[in-house]
Amino acid sequence: MNEERHHEYEPQDVEPLEHEADTMNDVKPTYPSRSEWRPKQEEHVRHKPRVNLKPLLLGGVGGFLGAALFFLAMMLWDSPTSRFVTNELIRTEQAVTVTESDITSAVTGAKTSVVSITNIQRAFTSDSQWEAGAGSGVIYKVDGDTAYIVTNFHVIEEADEINVAFSDGQVASATILGEDPLNDLAVASVKLPANIDVAPIALGDSTVLQAGETVMAIGNPLGVFSNSVTRGIVSGVERTVPVDTNSDGLMDYNAEVIQTDAAINPGNSGGALINIRGELVGINSMKIAEASVEGVGFSIPVNVALPVIDMLERDGEVTRAQLGVTIQEVIAVPGNVREEYGISFDNEDGVFVEAITPGSPAEEAGLRVGDVIVKIGDRDIKRYVDLRDALYRDATVGDKVTIEYTRRGKGSKTVATLTEAT
Repeated sequence: MNEERHHEYEPQDVEPLEHEADTMNDVKPTYPSRSEWRPKQEEHVRHKPRVNLKPLLLGGVGGFLGAALFFLAMMLWDSPTSRFVTNELIRTEQAVTVTESDITSAVTGAKTSVVSITNIQRAFTSDSQWEAGAGSGVIYKVDGDTAYIVTNFHVIEEADEINVAFSDGQVASATILGEDPLNDLAVASVKLPANIDVAPIALGDSTVLQAGETVMAIGNPLGVFSNSVTRGIVSGVERTVPVDTNSDGLMDYNAEVIQTDAAINPGNSGGALINIRGELVGINSMKIAEASVEGVGFSIPVNVALPVIDMLERDGEVTRAQLGVTIQEVIAVPGNVREEYGISFDNEDGVFVEAITPGSPAEEAGLRVGDVIVKIGDRDIKRYVDLRDALYRDATVGDKVTIEYTRRGKGSKTVATLTEAT
């Protein structure tokens, strides 16, 4: 709708010539008064009024272009690619509708890359064996007749053998290549049956996920319903969840995860979290299983998992940096120890150095038993998980890190060169 415009014009001197009307919309031409207008004396022929065709031509061209664009838009809307939702559309907050065909196409493309995994364990005193657990895995790479599978560490933990069931029902025995309890990831390889056709899953980018984006979880819930699909949304990104990797009651690591309300049940662990293009964006890992909690599941972002997967496939383990200290959270330090090392009873943040490994980076940097580490690099150290994050997430072997600590209440700094953890 055109907005009405108001303009003010100053009077102008007008030559006594024939006046041609102004064609601008909403602007009234200023004509000279009748007394000022005089035809030239030598002209005795009355001119016919001129017809201005510019508005008609512009209107016709505009109408033609508008119709053409309308029909082009309708043609594109009917094309399959127009319904293909991209992260760019989501990021620019354009109106996008996810259709059922989008969902089914994504699942169809990814389903054959998801396998069921059975953890087989044997007794020490006999030849008997049993299924200790079941989970899922994702084929991320195929090299010749060998497929490489990523799953959760807890799915294959303490397994003497693992069996892999493909989407067509065929089963093969797989070999574990490497395990990483801290990130809850493991990698295995399996020789493909001769008459099977599988492809690695397409890898997505978990860094561009946004809350509200549609995702699907594919896995083997309860170890029975293989290739089950649940649909949900991304509930949150870049969540950090403290995890206890050795069941000692102490949180060992802050796992970075994607939160989703797609149902992740026992047996889904190690399966795929995909976007609507069928791309892998996460490895389903855990859920909060409480009666009062519903729809809170977690998945390891694919961008976090890939470097770990590469190291496990290549080296069989993950190389991490170490400082060479045995620590305890200050909040848990007994009163008599606080008094011995001059730690204030009001202080609850930091990690207390209980022991130092001889020849370690900590010893060479001048740290002593009784020191309280409060910062490494740019990360504040308040709890044990913060120290793990500083060494395992922020740093690598060979890095020089600045350590801030207190000794009998007095703050100080030192620099340590990190070595490889053994």
